[in-house]
Formats: sequence, structure tokens, C-alpha cells
Amino acid sequence: MPLSKKWFAACAASTCIMGLAATGTASAQDTIVVEGERIETADIRNTARDITSGARAMFQPLARFQRPVCPGVYGLSEDAAQAVLDRIVANAISAGIDVSEEPECGANVWVIVVDDAAATFEQLVEEDSFMTRHLTPFQERTVRDQNGAARAWNLITRRNPDTGQRIPDGFDNTASYVESRTRPVDTPINETSEISRLDLAIRTDIELSVVLVERAALDDLEVVALADYSTMRLLAPTEPPAEDNAVRTVLTLFQPGLGETSPRELTAFDLGYLTALYRSSPTRPARLAMGGIQYQMERIGDEQDEAEDE
Repeated sequence: MPLSKKWFAACAASTCIMGLAATGTASAQDTIVVEGERIETADIRNTARDITSGARAMFQPLARFQRPVCPGVYGLSEDAAQAVLDRIVANAISAGIDVSEEPECGANVWVIVVDDAAATFEQLVEEDSFMTRHLTPFQERTVRDQNGAARAWNLITRRNPDTGQRIPDGFDNTASYVESRTRPVDTPINETSEISRLDLAIRTDIELSVVLVERAALDDLEVVALADYSTMRLLAPTEPPAEDNAVRTVLTLFQPGLGETSPRELTAFDLGYLTALYRSSPTRPARLAMGGIQYQMERIGDEQDEAEDE
């Protein structure tokens, strides 16, 4: 389905979710097809590092949703919005990600189509929107530094892996420590029953994800391209690679100089990345969790070959 050139405001948070989530399957239109290619292990590892946000992200548990995903779309015609929702849900199910079955679930991943992505972000910050309210100054600068026709960010919290209790970090952690020195309150402590070289004492949760995409960049794209790109930006803390490399990814879709030759749907690497992330332990350092990407890529390829033979 081509994206309509006449745009209407539309918000459809979860009307597609119950049927897909309940059956674990998608309609023919929403069948996930990934591009297959022979890729070297080193290239997979290097690309995984390149698209994972944060300088030290590979040594920490990579953030993921712990609550079921509920997508919302704004800025498309009703039919196009529903098609994007259907595709994101189908992608999530394929990667083993929980999707909300509530018909009126509150959206925690948002695809928003706008005229100017940079200006819209500044407006959200100025209005103290719930979508940007908890971003730190550093995170705001990171969004502003993004280029191309898309901007994306994830609101992430650190939590105790046993209780799920939020662990203060940054300014909140410093303020809690100072308060414990001046008032009769406990010093912040993160108690956990298990810790090892394979599993750390924290997990990092994505609470909300947003992607802004400019209308002008969608003129020649199908809904699948927008949905698949959004899937990669929303369901994991990813960023487009710095330059073209041996491993193709849909994350280059809106990058200047790379978008024209970018894949228009999830590649085997993209789906393998998400699947490896969500099937690993939530406390496992990303460098270990990402070691499963190649296995997942091979498994996905084998399943598709079997399906074609039937």
C-alpha cells in the first residue's frame, strides 16, 4: 500500500493488536519478509556495535520493553496508519516481543509524521510533552545531533532485576545520596540476589519510544518501509550506522547519502538483532546478548526456506 500523498491526522493505538497477538500470526499483507545474504561474523558484530546507541552500551544490559508494546500512529490517513500499526505488531511478534492485547491500551511506541522533525522535537520540549519530559539535557542534545528526515528517542530507566524497582541515576542518584547524608534516610542501595560476569545487577527498561518522520521523505515509500524503519528505532535503542557497510540494515532509510540504496524492509540482520536482544537475559551485557544475532539470522533463513518448500 503506497503512503497517501494527502495527509490527515489519525491516531489508532491498538485496534489491530488483539487478533494478531492472540493468534501469533499476521495476514498475508503483514508477512515478514527479510532480505537474505551471506555475511561474515565480524561484519555482523561491527554493525551491531555501530547501530547500538551509547559509547559504552555494549558493556551494559541493552534496553528493551518489559511491558507489552502498544503502538500508536499520528499524521497519516486512517488506512495508512492502520497498515503501519499492523506491520509493527507483526514485526514485534516475529521477534518474540510481547504485544498488548488490550483494545484500549495506552500507546508506548509512537510513529509521528510531521512537516519538520527537528522543529517538532523542539516544540515538544518547549511544551514539556510527556514524550520528552524525562529526557536529560544530554539525551536532548543527542536527538538534536541526529540528521536526515527522521528523529527518534527512547525513554529508558534503570531497574532492579529482582523487584523491578527503579534505580536512581544521574542527578537523581546524586540528590538521593546527598539527602541521605543530611537527613535520616537510607543511602540508595541496589540489592540483588544474583550477579556474575554473565548477568549484571541492573536491567534497563524502555518506557516509551518515539520516532518523528518528515512527510516529504515518504513520497515514494510503501507503508512497509516506514513501519520497518520505525520498528528498529522504537523497539531497541538503535541509531543509523555512521556509514554504509557490509551488513545492510533498514536503519539507513532516511540517512543522507544512504537512503537511496537502503533496504525498504527489515533485513535478516535487523530481525536477527531484535530477536537476539529480546530472547537474551535482560541483565546480560549487550556484547554477549548480541552474540546471538548470527544464530537468529540463520534460524530465520532456515524457516523461510522451509516455508517456501511447503
